[in-house]
Parts: sequence; structure tokens; C-alpha cells
Amino acid sequence: MKRIFLGATAFVALLFSSCEKNDNASADLTGAWQLESFTVAGQPQTPNDCQKKSVYVFTQNQLTSHDFNKNEGTGHCEYDRAVETYKIEGNLIKDANDPNEKGIPFSISGNTLTLTIEENGQKETLNFKKINQAQLDAILATINNGGGNNNSGGNNNGGGNNNGGGNNNGGGNIGKTIANLDGIWQVVSVIENDVIEILGDCQKKISMKITGNQALLYEFEEETGVCRYKTDREVFTILNETTIEIEGTRIFVSITGDNLTLTTVKNGRRNITVYKRITQAQLDALLR
Repeated sequence: MKRIFLGATAFVALLFSSCEKNDNASADLTGAWQLESFTVAGQPQTPNDCQKKSVYVFTQNQLTSHDFNKNEGTGHCEYDRAVETYKIEGNLIKDANDPNEKGIPFSISGNTLTLTIEENGQKETLNFKKINQAQLDAILATINNGGGNNNSGGNNNGGGNNNGGGNNNGGGNIGKTIANLDGIWQVVSVIENDVIEILGDCQKKISMKITGNQALLYEFEEETGVCRYKTDREVFTILNETTIEIEGTRIFVSITGDNLTLTTVKNGRRNITVYKRITQAQLDALLR
């Protein structure tokens, strides 16, 4: 949730970076928790309608974060998903893969989960309410069109807007496509400012599955000698047949045969990433 409230990384990154509760904590923690309210430096804050959809699902040892964050530039409600493993030590939630991680204090009272985060001298308290599977499904159903825009203002069901002006896809994607972009792509090479990046064996597994205006990312990273991955989802706007946009950043798209090239220029730095098309069976093999 750090990404939502302080504009830095997503909640999962925050969750595994801070520093006290139930003897049966892990059993109580299991379930889906939706953001209800939060305070920063003791001052109550009001989550906007987009932030209020953020949900964190705890199983016995896995946390799936469904982060909704309003893009102030476009006004769109954007969605990110990440999966991490965690462990409980006393009243702390810790990253299961980081033995040096301090953890974050939590407490549960009835159907309310409270997380207390302190970073750079600033204290935040986040309150979540427990929801059932049907409520979670209803929230996740809003991510299919333009990062959740169909749940921000009711455009999907009010006044027939789902057929007029492209409101159903938050960014005018109706009728706009890039030929052959859909599919599964695995990274081949990365060039940053004309310098070829050296990819490790683990990084070479980085892949993405593109469907319509959404990309499901498989981010591989080596941790303590083990190649692990997490998933994330990005919603993009198709501007024309060669350009997409994500959070205000334009990405130029080129497809030649089974190769996809994405080019971005940001803060004076030019990045060119080349991917190759792979099959579902090949992706499944990478994920094993």
C-alpha cells in the first residue's frame, strides 16, 4: 500500500520493509481484507473510490495483493497484482524469503485487520475489513476494462455509456488494436542507452502474456540462489497501431515475425527490449 498512499512501491514491497500480536495470528489472518481507512502521522485520511477496492488475500503462507491506484494524470483507476510468500513471527508479518526482514506489526479485532507501518520517521495505520469470496469476485470483475474504470463513476452500467465514447475501456481502446500483439512473449535482450544489458539465467525467463489491453507479467528474480517469480498485471491504452501508453509513459511497439520490440524514452534514457513469441507449454515450463 505504500504505492497507494506515499507514491512509492506497491503494498507488498512495503509489507516486507517495516518493523508487534495474536497467538493464533496466522489462522485469523487467512482470508480477504479490503481497505477501509488509514491514517498518516495520526491524521485520518479518506481513501478515494479507487483505493477502496484494494484487497489483500492471505492464505496459509501466501499473500496476493490486488492494488487499485488512481492515476492522477489520466484519472483512471489502475490495477496491479502481486504474489509473495510470508510467515508470521509473533505479531509480525515477514517476508518468508528474507531472513533479515524486520516485518510489520499487525493486529486483528473481530473483522478488522490493522497494519502499523513506520518508515522514514512517518507512521501509518491501515485498517481493512474482512470480505467474503463473492465480494472479492465483484471487485476483481471491475479490472477487465481499463484498469477498473468501469467501477469509477458507473460508466459500465449508467446511461448506456458502455457503447458510447469508449468509456468501457478507459482510454478509448474500443476499435483500436495492434496486429499480432496478443500472445505470450519471453525476453530476449535489453538495451539501455545503447548498452546491452547482461541477463542472468533467471532474468532470461521474464515473460508476459498480452490479451487485449492487459499484460500479465511474470517477473523472475534470483533470491538466495533460487530463481523465483511473481506476477503483476498492467493495463495499457492503445493510442495507435504502433504505440501504447502505461501510466503516462508511451511505449513504441514493433512486431516482426515472432519478435516483439518495445522502445521507451523516459528521463532522457532510451530502453529497447526485445521479446520472442512462445507457446503456453513453453511458459508453463518456465514457471515450474
